[in-house]
Order: sequence, then C-alpha cells, then structure tokens
Amino acid sequence: MKKIYIVWMALLVVMLAGHRGFAQTGEQDIRDAVQTMEQFRKTSPFRLDEERLMLLNKFQVYADKLEATTFKAYLSKPEEEARQMESTIPMIYCYREAFDKVLEEVKNTKVKKGTALVWLLYNMGFIVKTPSGCFGIDVEHRLAEQLAPYLDFLAITHNHGDHAHVKLMEAMTKAGKPVITNFYKACADYMSTTATSYRIGAFTIRTDISSHLRSPKFPNFVMSLRIDCGEDAGNFSLLSCGDSGFEADRFANVQGDVDMLILRWGAPRENDIIGTSPGLVNPSYAVLSHLIELRHEPSGQASITQTLKHLPGVNCKNTILPFWGEKFVWRNGKLR
Repeated sequence: MKKIYIVWMALLVVMLAGHRGFAQTGEQDIRDAVQTMEQFRKTSPFRLDEERLMLLNKFQVYADKLEATTFKAYLSKPEEEARQMESTIPMIYCYREAFDKVLEEVKNTKVKKGTALVWLLYNMGFIVKTPSGCFGIDVEHRLAEQLAPYLDFLAITHNHGDHAHVKLMEAMTKAGKPVITNFYKACADYMSTTATSYRIGAFTIRTDISSHLRSPKFPNFVMSLRIDCGEDAGNFSLLSCGDSGFEADRFANVQGDVDMLILRWGAPRENDIIGTSPGLVNPSYAVLSHLIELRHEPSGQASITQTLKHLPGVNCKNTILPFWGEKFVWRNGKLR
C-alpha cells in the first residue's frame, strides 16, 4: 500500500502544476464545486488513485483561494447570509455540503450488530455511531450544535476553537449529556486534567494528558482519547490524539493495540507513539486529519498537499487520508 502512495505522490506533483490556475469567478465556480463533490463522493479513501488525487487537489485550490478572514466572517453570519456565501464560494459550499451529509446520515442510519460507523466531519471532528449509541470527538462546525440531539456524549481533546465548539458543548450540557474534557467546568463530573477512565453505557473511555505540539508554553494542554465501543460494535476501538505533542511517555493510559488511530497530519514525530513496546500504540489503521482548517493562517494549513507528502512515512501499513463528510464502516475486524 505504501508503494502505491509513493507512486501517486509523484503524480500529484505534476497535477499541482496543472490546477493552480483555477480562479473563483462566481456561478461557474459553484457549478465546478458541486460537480467536484459529486465526483468525490464516488471515490474511496482506501483507493488513492489519480481521480481522487485530482479531486483532493481541487479542494486545496478552493481553500487557497479563500481568505481566513472571509471564512471567519461566514462563521458569524445569520443563516440567510451564510447560505448566500455557501452558494457563491466553492470551499464554503464544500464545508456546508459535508455537514448536511453527515447530519442526515447520523440521524437516519441504523447500525447493525457487530458494526460501527465513523464519519469525518471537519478538521479533527469525528462522529461514531454503534448499535448502542453515538458520540463525537472534537466536533467543530458552524452548525455543530444541530448534532446535539443525536450524540450520547461528546469528547474534546483541548480548548481551541477548531476543536471545541461552545454552542455544541452548551447544548449537550443543557440536555444532561456528558462532555469529556480537561477544561469544561460546566460538566465537572467528566472533567479531568490527569489520566482518567470513564464508562458511559457500552463505551469505555480512557484519557491521558500531553503537551500541545510539544510547546513548553502548553505542557499539559491536550487530552488524548481512547474509546472502546463494546461487543455489539465489533469491539471497535479508536484513539484520537488531537494536537498533542506525540510524546511516547504521555500515552501510558491509552497504550496498546487500537483499531483506528487518529493522527494529526502524519508528520514524522507522530511516529514516536507508534509501536508494540509498552507505552506505545499499535494501530490497525491510521487516519490522517486536520486537513484544511480554514481559520488558520495561511489559509488551508495544514494542507492536503503537505499531508500527502507525510503519508508514505507513517508507520502503519494501512494509512488513510479521508476528507470532509466521508464515512468508514467497521465490520468483521476491518474498516471499509
């Protein structure tokens, strides 16, 4: 699989040169974005072929054309004005399309016994639904609070705006649903700044604490989250690292074999936590995330382009690069 990725990386370099000329010119751009999303929905994150690479590159071009200030303004707009931006700006159209898709599927999909469904919403926000329940990790979107009725609990790795959505946290708290953090005092029963374990229904949650990107200014800022989903979910387990520093000695409470490891964007130091020795994490699948956080400067950081460069070096033979709105199915010990 890694050899295939490396071959396609060579193709990507050629494709980048061909697509940088894309310009946003109004209605034609939105038609292009609609077509791009329709094409993309027919591809698979398990097959990084030429078509998928071309479409991922289009998303990067859309992001590069969108100023962070414009996106920040969109986030605070009333619905009517926001809809206008969604109908004229390609990247914002894609952002909204992904949310509508995930919300519809989370609301209406019934999960069979032995199965777990996983959606990537945006940035590092994932939603998992099993026969026993539904939860979110780092769910952040302009409309994130609309998901509150369908989540049994919410877990957040750290208190940054691209990971922690205030209105969603408030909606969960108002509904009496757990919000697991190391900072949110309104849900004190599920707040801890040390390695902790929780049980919510069929779900077992273990946490540990690490730095934020190895910064000495934030030595204990990020909570890694390991969630074991139980027998009726095919014993699916996942570990989300958030924007951690990936220090191996900070993962003792979440160590061991795990089915799905959510990394940041596959930078070399992220391999420091991967292995079979005590204190390390041994994933069946590694998922790269944090793709195109539109509020970051420069727009689009961390980029798809850079993440694709990192992908071949991730120390997991099954490394996947999904994008907004995509769904995984866990069944019979495999993601598909």
